[in-house]
Amino acid sequence: ISDTLCIGQSGVLTVSGAATYAWSPTIGLNTFTGSSVTATPSVTTNYMVIGTDNKNCFTDTAYFPIKVYPIPTVTAGANQTINVGQTITLTPIISSDVTDVKWTPTSWVVSSISPSITVKPNLETQYKVTVKNQGGCTASSLVNIYVVCDGSNIFIPNTFSPNGDGSNDVFYPRGTGLFTIKQARIFNRWGEEVFARYSFKANDATLGWDGTYKGQKMSIDVYVYIIEIQCDNNSTLTYKGNIALIK
Repeated sequence: ISDTLCIGQSGVLTVSGAATYAWSPTIGLNTFTGSSVTATPSVTTNYMVIGTDNKNCFTDTAYFPIKVYPIPTVTAGANQTINVGQTITLTPIISSDVTDVKWTPTSWVVSSISPSITVKPNLETQYKVTVKNQGGCTASSLVNIYVVCDGSNIFIPNTFSPNGDGSNDVFYPRGTGLFTIKQARIFNRWGEEVFARYSFKANDATLGWDGTYKGQKMSIDVYVYIIEIQCDNNSTLTYKGNIALIK
């Protein structure tokens, strides 16, 4: 019967019905006689075995065609660093004989168009790509995605105008990849707290400061804020700065 091997693999070839056996070609065989040999061919080979009875009266011939497939090649690419909330597309470099591509884990995969995947991890993640060719031979490669929260994905305005015109009426933190605002506190120039909110989502204008304190509109001035942000990767950033209330 025929068989397939990946290059570097071995197969056991077994025959019966005769007294002695002679195998050829000899390349890749651990022995040239016997009813069972181990073949490790480096190329596709059609092995032949001639069996002879113990009286040397007859011979018979059998064939073992062994198809040898190469090991496919794959490179997942260089390690990448992204800001939390961002997506990145991973495209491996693969050999032309690849017939199947599989990525693991599937965590934070937002789309997949073989051989590429697009991921949006919240935490540092190592992805493994495994490829297979027609002979079932496999190869794999790893790539690390490092996730940081360095403030480049966070926007805190320095002015706002709560005049009811529907444009920039509320002061609130914005950005991508933000898990929660742990606290947002605003003080006037005398250190009096005029706004405070804890544990709320970013990008929500209804939860920001509308420029009032105890139901009264605050005057045009510069106020001081302290904002503590917890990113999706659980890192925490603290911001202190000024916000100008204008009309």
